[in-house]
Amino acid sequence: MPLKVMKVQPRSPAAKAGIKDGDTILSINAMPINDFFDLEYYGNDYQLEFELKGSDSNCRILTLLRQPNKPLGIEPEPHEVASCANSCVFCFIDQLPSGLRPTLYQKDDDYLFSYVFGNYITLNNLSPTQLKRIVNQHISPLYVSVHSTDPMLRKKLMRYRTDFDLLQTLRYLSGQGIDFHLQIVCVPQYNCGDRLRATLSDLLAGSVNVLSIGVVPVGLTGFRENLTELKPFTAELAAETITIIDSFRQQGQPVQAADELYVMAGLSVPDEHYYGDFPQLENGIGMLRLSRMNFRRRRSALIKELDKAGMPLVMLTSRSAESTIKELASRLEPKLEKASVRVKAIANNWLGGQVSVSGLLAAKDILEQHNATGNEGLIVPSNIFNHDGITLDDVSQIEFRDLLGRPLLVVDQYFEDWEWI
Repeated sequence: MPLKVMKVQPRSPAAKAGIKDGDTILSINAMPINDFFDLEYYGNDYQLEFELKGSDSNCRILTLLRQPNKPLGIEPEPHEVASCANSCVFCFIDQLPSGLRPTLYQKDDDYLFSYVFGNYITLNNLSPTQLKRIVNQHISPLYVSVHSTDPMLRKKLMRYRTDFDLLQTLRYLSGQGIDFHLQIVCVPQYNCGDRLRATLSDLLAGSVNVLSIGVVPVGLTGFRENLTELKPFTAELAAETITIIDSFRQQGQPVQAADELYVMAGLSVPDEHYYGDFPQLENGIGMLRLSRMNFRRRRSALIKELDKAGMPLVMLTSRSAESTIKELASRLEPKLEKASVRVKAIANNWLGGQVSVSGLLAAKDILEQHNATGNEGLIVPSNIFNHDGITLDDVSQIEFRDLLGRPLLVVDQYFEDWEWI
């Protein structure tokens, strides 16, 4: 479907060429334009011939000479995201309570968002035309949820209707030069142990262009009523899973275990060399190590910031990061002259179950559990907020600060920066 222009920036190349709000872009240099990616891909040449349809339904052709590295100034209508058609037994969204940010309930399975934002997709819903487009426009790398390379087991886990051989599709796209970051959500009694080993062997046999594989434990909340009964991860299974992953790493393979697996198993997270350039960071892999690395680099600046505030502070964290944050706080405390820091771990009662990461803490749990008294201020990790500064349970930073009624320092979860709210 042709792409409609929502807004043209004033004095931009598009505005100067005569493109207007409400125009529909039919083609650029005779190539059909159907979405934002087509606009970016085909709009990169120096000379662009736009075929447009105006709001009056009249068509016209305009020529635009584009300056290198200068945006066209076209803001297209929002992309219609491809939705997930699966019904995974472990789907995290199906386990969410009501009252959260509306965007948290959106299930996307969009290959363009996979490339642009690093969202994991299944590849289950791609048509031959879409596969051809991925190859022709070299939409790479893609982030793909594998879970199992056994077609029957994967179908059992994801409950899609049409039989689909993921490994065959990965091999085809790899042969066309497409690379992949992959993830495996391990579900006890489904795809762990020998089945995980078989999946990793298939993926790493050489026919798939694997950049990285992240192995993460299934996330179970306290809201699984009427859902498939699943067993939680145990310390023993976490340790076994790490051992399997390490057996592949010893062969030089790019497989990484989630931080949660180390926490569950009671093991220290690996050193920085394990993570390379941290390709699975958004998957919760390497967060604890990167936090330690950045803390060392930024500790002196953070000490100055806290001393400038000159007050006792409570550093809030999640259960899974508690030991790491306590260790880092112990390196702050002796150096502070006008401030002090203690650590308080917040239990995730809002989601319940085994959820224990800071990025899923709700304002409600923090407000109920922070235990700050007197003139103590609070330090919270930035990932309790989204990019718009909203918590999981739809509370803004300003609202949150006002509800707390005390000074609030938001520290980047990797200790790269901080800000008083």
